[in-house]
Amino acid sequence: MTSSPTTATSPGTVTVIGAGLAGLAAAVRATALGRPVRVIEAANQAGGRCRSFHDTVLDRVIDNGNHLILGANTGVFDFLHEIGAQNALTPLDPPDFNFIDLSADMSWTLRPGVGRLPWWLLHPHNRIPGSRLADLRDAYRLATASEDATIADCVDPAAPLFERFWQPLARAILNTDATEGSAQLLWRVIRETLLTGAAGSRPYLAAKGLSAALVDPALDHLRQRGVSVSFGTRIRGLEAEHGRAKALVTSGGTIEIAPEDTIILAIPPSEAQALLPDLTVPTETRPIVNLHYRVESGLRLPGGVPFIGLVGSEAQWVFNRGDILSVTVSAASALAAQSAEAIAATVWAELARVTGAPGTPIPPHRVIKEQRATIAQTPAQLRLRPPAGTRIGGLFLAGDWTDTGLPATIDGAIRSGFQAAEMAASGN
Repeated sequence: MTSSPTTATSPGTVTVIGAGLAGLAAAVRATALGRPVRVIEAANQAGGRCRSFHDTVLDRVIDNGNHLILGANTGVFDFLHEIGAQNALTPLDPPDFNFIDLSADMSWTLRPGVGRLPWWLLHPHNRIPGSRLADLRDAYRLATASEDATIADCVDPAAPLFERFWQPLARAILNTDATEGSAQLLWRVIRETLLTGAAGSRPYLAAKGLSAALVDPALDHLRQRGVSVSFGTRIRGLEAEHGRAKALVTSGGTIEIAPEDTIILAIPPSEAQALLPDLTVPTETRPIVNLHYRVESGLRLPGGVPFIGLVGSEAQWVFNRGDILSVTVSAASALAAQSAEAIAATVWAELARVTGAPGTPIPPHRVIKEQRATIAQTPAQLRLRPPAGTRIGGLFLAGDWTDTGLPATIDGAIRSGFQAAEMAASGN
């Protein structure tokens, strides 16, 4: 339901600015806590960096980016439960992670076990080619890393395990190269996922797309509860008086904020800082490049697996979605600087090898460059992440860039929205 901003609020209204996943999660949780809620979004659709759309070149619905959700992402599953979309994600069984090293022409599979201790890593069939049992000492150094340590400070960059495990993990989770990514932040994710075995590591895929799984059910849930959602409405300014927000100046007019009302800013860091000039926010970002190819029915990933990790190549993760092969390249500063056609040609040459059809002409494709996909998750930048509370009473922040203690992922965004809503509802 689309509506225009009004000039008055109901007592105790929570106004959520932004309808990305952080904003949707905040609205869902605040509604569950009994607060009147309204949502204001500058774009003409919800979902932010996590949404689906119909592409005219491919004539298919595609996601603007590929996201792999794991069993340990409790924020995602709590969100799905609250919006009644528990079955929106498909778990993979077995929970395998298949890899191909194109530069060395070899492949392997990581298959997490059932226990919480990583004994499965010691099994010969799970061992990454070139790795040694002594490499497990790197995990200990990562677990005990200082706040300033990068991943490369803790693991051996010259060891085969670096390019075949630590680097893919850093780029996939932190969207930051292992040479500069935070060791502490990566370890927190490893502790919640790989070290819990199959339960925490199991991949879940959105078979019908991210919007169908996460965004559309949330909007339906909010509409059914009378929540107003205003699209195409940009916040121009924030007026405060006596330490509390007094009004929001929007492209559609001014919204008065009563003393008992609260606001949640679930917008990018640069936009939040524009409204709150003294707010400290991360200043560096890293891009992600996603590519989608519409292929002939015979072109599939080896073994018919739904996704595969690539090493020794520009492509990093490839997802098989019907007749669409989708590729994600994280921490892609150098690649994003190239033209879309150059990127598509380079990556397609790699995919043609992977699918056993080298030399196949490049099919219809779409290249999506997300230049500011996430904050740079380096030790220095992580110290700039602000907490949910602000200097203005009743004004809270949500977003994967805030100080959640988690990487800038879907799960981090949702958890930040939940936290902001709980603070707003309690007036804390």
